[in-house]
Amino acid sequence: MKKRWFPVLLLLVLVVVAWWLWKSNTGSTLSGPLTEFTIADTASVDRIFIAEKTGGTADLRRTPEGWTVNGMPAKDFQVNLLLRTFKLVEIRAPVPKSMEPSVLRVMAGTARKVEIYQGGSKPSKIWWVGGSSADHYGTYMVLEIPGKGRSSVPFQMGMATFTGVLNTRFHTNIDDWRSSRVTYYPKLSEVSKVQVDIPLRPEDGFSITYGGGENLTLYDIHGKEMPMDTSQVQDLMLALRAGSFEGFERSLTPEAQDSVVNSTPWYVLSITSTQGVQRIPFWRKNPREGELDLDFNPVIEDRDRLYAMVNDTSFVVVQRYWWDRIVRPLSSLERQ
Repeated sequence: MKKRWFPVLLLLVLVVVAWWLWKSNTGSTLSGPLTEFTIADTASVDRIFIAEKTGGTADLRRTPEGWTVNGMPAKDFQVNLLLRTFKLVEIRAPVPKSMEPSVLRVMAGTARKVEIYQGGSKPSKIWWVGGSSADHYGTYMVLEIPGKGRSSVPFQMGMATFTGVLNTRFHTNIDDWRSSRVTYYPKLSEVSKVQVDIPLRPEDGFSITYGGGENLTLYDIHGKEMPMDTSQVQDLMLALRAGSFEGFERSLTPEAQDSVVNSTPWYVLSITSTQGVQRIPFWRKNPREGELDLDFNPVIEDRDRLYAMVNDTSFVVVQRYWWDRIVRPLSSLERQ
């Protein structure tokens, strides 16, 4: 009698154990592959969290004002590149069985973890992104689906319409993720006043009021209306729509940066809009060491770039090619 009941009891025990293991699964490695890397509905992606083995992290989040990285505005282009990758990623080739152990061993020490969120507090998918294949046409990846587990099989991944590696897109260099916007007024009707102060030459300062359409008025620093070169003033206003910086200034020592910031600005740009008042100071930038002009005379200032402070926090380098359209003396806007 006991012998007849033993197989039944054993079966019940195995069922209970299997149920418990399934319920307690927290992402352990599966014995088989997971291949559903693609995110078809990228519009539902509201967070991307990237972590490197070195400790670096980049936390990208979708907000009503746009994407942010670690709480700061992010570059739309860079984020859209990731979303496009999620949508178009595809398996280029399986990793040969003989290579799987070595690929997984290398990935265990170097892979970047990419958590993809689609509205929940937990990621819908996790990509483990490793290095490139020997021919540089594929990127080694492992897929993990929370609640289901992590694949034990890596794949060489690529992207439709793209030839190359994908791992360079998943990094934690915050400077490269942060938005390079200085001014962003796609609707110029939101801007009511632009003022440029020149502290070392106050009489060269000016202000412009804007009432929509072609309703532009130029004033000197005393508030006197001045005859204006309409095309030049319009060009100044158009340049405000999307002004950006070249990069963050990282070459100066903290002492040298403080010296610049605490000195008198060359120009101070103030923009009054429905968003409030944006104030941006600009400083002259020293030339490269040993730089000479066309007559072989030493150059005393960088003729192509300026320093600027954005949002009172970001010390950046801007190109004069763009910003000389905006921060300029009154005389360059007057009708001759």
